[in-house]
Amino acid sequence: MTKDEIKALDLDYEVCLCMNITLGEIITAIKDGEDTVEKLMDSTEAGTACELCQSCSIDEDEDRELHLDEILNAYK
Repeated sequence: MTKDEIKALDLDYEVCLCMNITLGEIITAIKDGEDTVEKLMDSTEAGTACELCQSCSIDEDEDRELHLDEILNAYK
């Protein structure tokens, strides 16, 4: 997704399906200083179960539309 597409998403958009973590929760964590995928995972638990939402490189079959690394890039 592009930065504009990510920023147009509703804050209730579920990024991590396994842990039910929303885009709003991820954005809040970024605003609180979490600036790496690992820090986001620690603070929100997103990406800690099946790991597909961590990045496109892990999600080779494109099972997820949005990934933590994309969100970080959009909100840096």
